Amino acid sequence: MQSLNHRNQRTSNKAWWTLAAGALLCVVGVVGSISTAHAEPPKPKAEAAADEGPDMLIFRDGSMRKGTVISETATTVKFKGLVAGLPYETEFSMADILKVSRGVAKPADAKTDAKVDGKADPKIGNPSDSKLPPAAPSAADGHTKYYWITLEGEFGEQISQTPLRDSIKDARLNGADTIIIEFHPDWKIAERFMLPEAAANFDEVFRAEKLAEIFTDDIPMDWSKRPPRVVFWVRNAMGGAALLPMVCKELYFHSEARMGGLGNLSTIFKGVGDDVVGAKQRSLRLGHAEGWAIAGGYDSRLVRAMARFEYVLSYRMKDGKPELFEGYPTNPGEELLTDDGKEGNQDGLEALVRGEGNDVLTVTARQAEILGLSRKTVDSKDDLLAAMDIALNAQLIPGASKRIMRDWTNGIDSSKRQLKKLVDDLGDVRVNGTDKAARSRARGQRKSILEDIRGILKGKFGEGITARWLNENRIPGEAQINIELERIKIEQMKDK
Repeated sequence: MQSLNHRNQRTSNKAWWTLAAGALLCVVGVVGSISTAHAEPPKPKAEAAADEGPDMLIFRDGSMRKGTVISETATTVKFKGLVAGLPYETEFSMADILKVSRGVAKPADAKTDAKVDGKADPKIGNPSDSKLPPAAPSAADGHTKYYWITLEGEFGEQISQTPLRDSIKDARLNGADTIIIEFHPDWKIAERFMLPEAAANFDEVFRAEKLAEIFTDDIPMDWSKRPPRVVFWVRNAMGGAALLPMVCKELYFHSEARMGGLGNLSTIFKGVGDDVVGAKQRSLRLGHAEGWAIAGGYDSRLVRAMARFEYVLSYRMKDGKPELFEGYPTNPGEELLTDDGKEGNQDGLEALVRGEGNDVLTVTARQAEILGLSRKTVDSKDDLLAAMDIALNAQLIPGASKRIMRDWTNGIDSSKRQLKKLVDDLGDVRVNGTDKAARSRARGQRKSILEDIRGILKGKFGEGITARWLNENRIPGEAQINIELERIKIEQMKDK
């Protein structure tokens, strides 16, 4: 089974040379292209040297750490050293390490086997040629410059691609080497499960595609030389927002966070049209969503369990790692994640409203950490920075993200008010009476109002006006407006 706890560790060599007795670790968590398989890296071998001196870990991205190897197993290395003159002790995965060198003494001005001043030694190769992304830059003074983006509000409205893209651009212009996304979308689960179309919640993931492309496409292209470390701090990820964090390789969960609420994919298109066509549509949607998990290096079966009632998924721990398997637990060492939702296993209404049922998977912070979705559960900004191993040298960039998000929210609110007024005005216009000129004027008024509504929907803030909100406020969508405008045109031609 593909490892669910893969961690990418990065270090800027330029920052390393500025520290007299330590090394600074920068880990890059950037999404890549979706792939269906990940090659298992070869296990590094420790090398003993005759010369006495500090031990050294050389990572697969060309970065390094100098200090003392405390212990070593086939899967991990326990290591201690200095960061900014302060001692630390931590554990690294052998999957991230190219070589463990023991007792290798190197003068302060000597080049190492790893990347020096942005150039890779031929013996190791250029990190940009490997499957791992290149290391993110650190400030020349040894600080990790991080940019904070808070995504809160209604997903698809206040949380939308334009303000997020503008914030990411601001981070790049300000020289950020780390981007932290505090992810806290609203989720009115009680309302959604009361709606007749609740089973179609799964389709909301398509709204998230425009945001996902920023991480999968825009960042690798715009930051082609040294992409930033990207971290999601998940405070909530339900409904259409559930899968967006999974395109990122580095997630942390708040203790009250949940991920799921996709609804029941199994019922979409049931009883509507041809059953074979419906089955194909469900399969296409599931495969599409599973690709998001694969992009972040997570097991796609977790997405399947979030989406389908009949899918039974459990896990057990093997050699200290979680192992997913389809079916029910058969011994006390195994734990059920989702049942089949049939008869006695069907979740009650109260469990559905609270998002606590197990007909479909809703991941808690505890489960996320066990299953490798979350690296650690943290409840504060300080705890997050410590878990990221940048607390001692972190430098917050006072960027424009708050203003960008505030201006976007104000624009959405203003657009909604205009739309409501226009719909009220539309309802006040009546095309009747015996006066042809009056009827023509009324049609012209209706046409003008409908075109104004369409203009808002196609304008800057149109992407933040969701179909759900339009339906709830009885506001016609663009397709419906086009039909109505054509009807007005035909009526006017026929009016004698």
